[in-house]
Amino acid sequence: MADSNARLALVTGAGQGIGAAVTGQLVSEGMRVIAMEKRVDLLDGLAAKFGDKVIPSELDLCEMTSISGVVSELVQEHGPVTALVNNAGVWPGSPIVDMDDKTWRLNFAINVDAPFALMRCLAPVMAEAGGGGVVTVASRNAFRSSTNNAGYDASKAAVVALTRTAAGEFARNNIRVNTVCPGVISTPGNSSAEESLFKAAYTKQIPMDRYGEPEEIARVISFLLSEASSFLTGQAIIVDGGQIACQDNARYLEIPGLR
Repeated sequence: MADSNARLALVTGAGQGIGAAVTGQLVSEGMRVIAMEKRVDLLDGLAAKFGDKVIPSELDLCEMTSISGVVSELVQEHGPVTALVNNAGVWPGSPIVDMDDKTWRLNFAINVDAPFALMRCLAPVMAEAGGGGVVTVASRNAFRSSTNNAGYDASKAAVVALTRTAAGEFARNNIRVNTVCPGVISTPGNSSAEESLFKAAYTKQIPMDRYGEPEEIARVISFLLSEASSFLTGQAIIVDGGQIACQDNARYLEIPGLR
C-alpha cells in the first residue's frame, strides 16, 4: 500500500519511454507519482505494474485551459505536488516553407505551453509546502539545428529559456528548476532511428557509440529532483553521449569514404 505521506510527483507523458522510466525510478525511491498521460491503455499498464503508488490522470495537454482545474483537483485529493517532471513532448516536422500553422502550434502547445501552465499551477503549491523541484525534458536540439524540425527545435530552445526565468523567480521559495536535454534515446517515439543502416551511420557521430536508454535520463532527472543537487538550478544538462561536445570526434571519421 502506498504511503500517503510520501513525497508526491507529477510526471507528464508518463506512459512510455522516458516518462515510464522516470515513473519507475521515482516509485523505486519511495515516491508517489501522478502519471499524466492521454492514452488510457498506457495508464492501465502503469497501474498494473506499480499499483497504488501511481495515480493515473488522463489528460490531453493540448487542452491548456483544462490543466489548472485538473491539477487543482489532484492536489486537493492527493496532497501537495513537490516534484514536477514535464516530460511529454511531440516533434511533428516539415521544411519551414511547408509547415502549416497547426504543426507549428502543436509543437509549442505540448512542448512549451503545457510546462508553463503546470509550473504556473504548481509553483504556489510547492512554495506553501516548503519547496520543490521542476525538471523539464527539452532536447539537445535546443542547442543545434535539425533539418525539417523548426517547430520542435524552437520549442525546445524556448523551454530552456523558460527554465532559466522560472529558476530565478522561484528560488526565493526553495523551488529549483532545471532542464534535461537528451540526445537520441531508444524509445518508441524514436523507432525510425533504430533502422539498422541509419543507426550504424548515426552512432558514428556519438563518441559513446550508442543511443541512450530511458533509464539513463530518468536517473539524471531523479538527481535533479533530489537533495544531492541542492545548489543546482536554472541549468540545462545535455545527456547525449558526448555528441554535441565532441562533434569532430574520431568515430565520425571512421565512416567509409571520409578518409
